[in-house]
Amino acid sequence: MILQNPDGSETYYAEIGDRTSKTLMLLHGIGADHAMWQPQMQTYAQAGFHLLIPDLFGHGQSAKLGDITLSSWHNQINWLLTHCAVDTCTIMGVSMGGIIAQSFVVEYPHRVENLVIADSFGELRTFEEKLLGFSQIIGFNLFSHMGRMGKQLLAQAMRHTYRASYAQATQDYFENVCLTADLNQLILARKAINRIDVLEQLQAVAIPALVIVGADLGQSFIHINQKIAEALPKAEFIVLEQSMDPSNLVNPAAFDHQVLKFLNKTSA
Repeated sequence: MILQNPDGSETYYAEIGDRTSKTLMLLHGIGADHAMWQPQMQTYAQAGFHLLIPDLFGHGQSAKLGDITLSSWHNQINWLLTHCAVDTCTIMGVSMGGIIAQSFVVEYPHRVENLVIADSFGELRTFEEKLLGFSQIIGFNLFSHMGRMGKQLLAQAMRHTYRASYAQATQDYFENVCLTADLNQLILARKAINRIDVLEQLQAVAIPALVIVGADLGQSFIHINQKIAEALPKAEFIVLEQSMDPSNLVNPAAFDHQVLKFLNKTSA
């Protein structure tokens, strides 16, 4: 579905389930789109949730912007919630979506009941963290100057990243989306998320939270996610084996088990 936003931009989104049920807003990662959540769509709807799954600005079929900030995505989320007559929701974000979810709950805590963050970060302060953020900008820049070949090389890089046998579905998904991605928009998106710095502010977010990270990107990435969980007063922290960013797609069975257990507990 297409939402015409108040500023003239468009948001493409999928909506599944009954609006009278509790709403889950699912936010995808950088370079992805709403289809990244395909493994969860029917599972969560059958569990009794109402799902709103947008293509975030700069991605998929939603508007391309001349400039992207965290506030751009905050507006997009608020407009979609208002359009669907949803006052509060659970926000679940993976990778870039997790960054947007953290910044959104800091700015609009009254609209969020529960928070699920996976494979993300809440600040880039150390040299290693900054390298994580800026190396992707360099890569997107290089590929963007190579036209079609650049997108093909990016797709090959995704095949290598997700070469594990259990990550085949993720490999196929990202290979396809890389061939149609707007790399200039991804550069803007990456610059926007690199500005995140909310760990101190998260200490005032006293809602139930779940922080998940895949084990296979290494201890330093686990630590980055653990810092998010430590900042949130009511957070659980889970490390998923045989998983990596995005855990919802790499290991959906383990991811969904943890998420639904958390959501059922908070509902009770």
